[in-house]
Amino acid sequence: MLSTVLEQVVNGIVTGSVYAIVAVGMTMIFGVLRAINFAHGEYYMLGTFGAWFAIDYLGLSYEASIVVGVLATIVVAYVVGQLVMRRMVGAPAESGVLATLGIALILQNTVIFVFGGGYKFFSGGYIEPISIFGFSLAQQRILILVVCLVVFVGLELMVTYSRLGMAMRAVSQNVECCEVVGIDVPQVVLRTFILGAALAALSGVLTAPVNVSVYGGMGELITFKTLPIIIMGGLGNVRGTFFAAMILGIAESLVATYVGLQFRDTVGFATLILVLMWRPHGLFSTQARF
Repeated sequence: MLSTVLEQVVNGIVTGSVYAIVAVGMTMIFGVLRAINFAHGEYYMLGTFGAWFAIDYLGLSYEASIVVGVLATIVVAYVVGQLVMRRMVGAPAESGVLATLGIALILQNTVIFVFGGGYKFFSGGYIEPISIFGFSLAQQRILILVVCLVVFVGLELMVTYSRLGMAMRAVSQNVECCEVVGIDVPQVVLRTFILGAALAALSGVLTAPVNVSVYGGMGELITFKTLPIIIMGGLGNVRGTFFAAMILGIAESLVATYVGLQFRDTVGFATLILVLMWRPHGLFSTQARF
């Protein structure tokens, strides 16, 4: 019994790692833009499709497909950022909601139009199991854990010590003061947006071998999985996002095993309701973002 619980906790941590990589990009974008990016999951989908295309049509290795998927997403994010996201600085929050919902529909339907709406088999990745401390884990899941740790350590260092990180923190706290002292706020927003999209794409490519298939509507689900995480973690809070993602991942794994698989996707919003009743600003909310 105990070994089964521990195994599900480990699986939940892996799932939480996937959610964390996606969610941290969304929460960083909120930090500088004050708007939730409802198209964020579509960059997860784009990265996955880019990798699938690289493997099936270009004959590239899985390692090369990761680069292709992330770079393709960065190009799309740059175009979207230049045309839309930069213009959202100072705009009402509802404008950002409508704009990102529109972008989500455009990206999703473009992929479905080009590649079809059916499921595509993803043949890359490391699926061989490895036994660690009595637990059997696929190599891909271990890779996800390692990448998640590297991403969050890297983000912590970037936000703390780099010029972009300090600019992001400044913009998240007071846009007007940043403009007064000469910080290019739209450029900070653009770079943060591209970074967030790239992380979502990376998460998608890492998860694809575990999910086995890719399809045009997969971004929509990941967006709604991510929303409870960034709210529970405190909007704009990178560390809070990490811990909230782990909580949700473990909760989903335990509920799917001991309650029923059909209830797994309800866990996020059920947990969110309970958290907001106790902590209306999120479990890890702080006055200053990042």
